[in-house]
Amino acid sequence: MRPTLFRNAKSVLAYLLKIFVLAVIYHLAARVGLKMAYVQFNTSPVWPPTGIALAALLIFGYKIWPGISLGVLLGSLLTGANPAVSVGLTIGNTLEALAGAYLLKRFIGFQNAMDRIRDAVGLAAVSVFSTSISATIGAITLLLTGRINWSVFEAIWTTWWIGDLLGAFVVAPALLVWAKPPSLRSNNRQYLEGAILLALLVFVTWYVFGSKPPDGIFHQALIYLVFPFIIWASLRLEQHGATLAIFVVSGIAIWGTVQGLGPFSMESINDSLVLLQTFTAVVSLTGLVLAAATIERRNAMQEVQRRAEELATLNDSSRTFLDTFEISSIYQTICRLAVTRLGLDVAWVDIPSREEDEDARPSAFQGISLEGVIAQKRHWERESQSESALIKTIDGLSSGKDTPYHAYAAYPLIFSGQPIGMLKMLSKRKDFFSEDKCILIQSFVNLAAVAIQNAWLLDEVRTTNRQLHALSQRLMTVQENERLQLSRELHDESGQLLAALTVQLGLLEREANDPAAIQARVVELKRTANMIQENLHRLAVNLRPASLDHLGLVTALGQFIREFSRQNAIKVEFEAVGIGDRRLPIEVETALFRIVQEALTNVILHANATRVDVLLNQANGRVSAIVEDNGIGFIPASAVMKDQIGLFGMRERIEMLGGTFTIESSPGKGTVIKAEVPCHD
Repeated sequence: MRPTLFRNAKSVLAYLLKIFVLAVIYHLAARVGLKMAYVQFNTSPVWPPTGIALAALLIFGYKIWPGISLGVLLGSLLTGANPAVSVGLTIGNTLEALAGAYLLKRFIGFQNAMDRIRDAVGLAAVSVFSTSISATIGAITLLLTGRINWSVFEAIWTTWWIGDLLGAFVVAPALLVWAKPPSLRSNNRQYLEGAILLALLVFVTWYVFGSKPPDGIFHQALIYLVFPFIIWASLRLEQHGATLAIFVVSGIAIWGTVQGLGPFSMESINDSLVLLQTFTAVVSLTGLVLAAATIERRNAMQEVQRRAEELATLNDSSRTFLDTFEISSIYQTICRLAVTRLGLDVAWVDIPSREEDEDARPSAFQGISLEGVIAQKRHWERESQSESALIKTIDGLSSGKDTPYHAYAAYPLIFSGQPIGMLKMLSKRKDFFSEDKCILIQSFVNLAAVAIQNAWLLDEVRTTNRQLHALSQRLMTVQENERLQLSRELHDESGQLLAALTVQLGLLEREANDPAAIQARVVELKRTANMIQENLHRLAVNLRPASLDHLGLVTALGQFIREFSRQNAIKVEFEAVGIGDRRLPIEVETALFRIVQEALTNVILHANATRVDVLLNQANGRVSAIVEDNGIGFIPASAVMKDQIGLFGMRERIEMLGGTFTIESSPGKGTVIKAEVPCHD
């Protein structure tokens, strides 16, 4: 509680001090201005307080306005002004400053550095209006209190307005610009140039406004000598040089005119000062606009150069991505370019599958060790991560010993609306992730996402090509093996049986006159013919069971499974649900039959199972075949290529029909193969 009260008291004291200092400065400046009040005690053609009040509100905010009122009120009373006049002057000067500051901020979007043409022109336009408020209220106050009469009202109003206007034109810009000193990027040559310019300007201005005006117009023409130096200061030294040059010219010119010197001292002192202030207004507006135009041109050139550098960065990044095809190299290239081309201190890539583990190893990193990445992830990623761009900053004190980095950003790598990873970045500069820098980073991230996706697709194409080549080789091998097996079975079994049949027929022919022998030979011939028929039937079933075409999938699978169970001495349970006697499209029946056939073959070759369950199910417009065994199982993702070919062929067969093929297996837990295809009634 006490620290809060202490801070509040300190804030109030600081506020009151600002008001007091502003009131004192305003009062002292008012005394200087009143020394040049020649037509009326309260009316001066030179009024610096207007610029001081306007600059104070623009720098410190509207809340400091009591300092203006206090400076006017106490200053007027201390100089012997009537209380009524003091109140009127206080109202007019305070409203003048508030109106000027409000209009500049609200409608011009004024920047105190005055580095845009709109700032200089806006200050001139707003000052013309706001200073008329003070002139009008002040002149009316003097009229109502009997200090002046109507005959001099116009002259008083004009003098008042001109004095306030030049305070806004000359003093306010100087205070606003020099409130922030020039950057140290200026070199010694520029400082030397500024010193020479200032010396020459003082000399010329002193020569023009510090000597008696001769007869004729020659001396009046000398006032134009100051313009080349004003232009020089504006173009070379920008706003700091322009405002300083304007202030020097105005100060020397006012001093000379008051002393009856210079080209404007031909009339009365008040009229001379009014004419001088008009000239100073032109000089000020010229210098401020030229300086603002110079700054805008420089900023535009820097912006063009920055954009060109950004395009070069993106172009180089794109070319580098196109030259990299390995996914691991792509990740590392993204991090390297983020550090070397974007100016980051640290970059790493995380993929979604690794986000669940806070300490998971990133796919790639640059500018920091692996342990450092893990530590930074703990520091910056304490809460859950979003799928949109995230930027965090901390100041140097709050970072403490945890991290030397003050800014963190995480950008999702998105392709076709789907997140494929995250690019995360760190900078030691708190203000690194500016709006323009974020636009560049987003463009870089988009290129990176495309590069990653292309690398993934290329890797998939390579894997698919290898699988297709292996499948093609296996198909040719299987085809040759089937032909060899068919040839052997026809030659070794059916051929021998046919040869035996031929011998038996010859014996039958020789024993034609022996009925008993004929009867015995006929029995042997029938047995041999039956054996030939069984062999041919087995070959036909292995090639393609006729029952599949004539009786349907359920019957064909039932016959095949029974024969398979008998031949391999393994228990196989078969069940069909939801199909009944209905026939399926021939391509669907063929595909599911081959899937079950291949799956059972794999069980014999690899599974070491003692039991297999086969389920055929039709429901909701889809038919599925499920083969489950109690064998040794395996890890599907780690199977070598030669063991995957059969599975790959099964998957291809089902996907060609628009179906899905899944494998569920783990060591010691058996294997479940499921093939599902659409099949509408």
